[in-house]
Amino acid sequence: MKLGKMLVDANIFLEILLGQKKSEACKDILRKIEAGEIRAFVSSFTIDTVILSMTRNKVSLQKVKIFLESLRNIKGLRWYNINFQDRLIALEHMKKYNLDYEDAITLQSAISSSCKEILSLDKHFDKIKEVKRISP
Repeated sequence: MKLGKMLVDANIFLEILLGQKKSEACKDILRKIEAGEIRAFVSSFTIDTVILSMTRNKVSLQKVKIFLESLRNIKGLRWYNINFQDRLIALEHMKKYNLDYEDAITLQSAISSSCKEILSLDKHFDKIKEVKRISP
């Protein structure tokens, strides 16, 4: 299967950081991004979501820093900084697709960064017309 440009959801990183059952599959796809086999974006919102989850779970600031530095070192990963308009449009996605704000802003980040796919473990994205969910 040929993958297009995709947005990486927070749960991909959290799966790895928390050592969950799909962490190896998530690592494999991040390696493909690193190798340039897959073009990918991550939103500033997603990064903040992961950091908030880490700090709420009492992960050391040193490990948070390592996480951030590791993101910066993934050569095939690009950044998308959400803006005010993204936030407003996300509210429309919440209503249209019955999403929570986190999923709605993730969807809008994908649309704004011209991604046709979202790499996510979250099945809520399966009902979205604008993008296709890819599971690791």
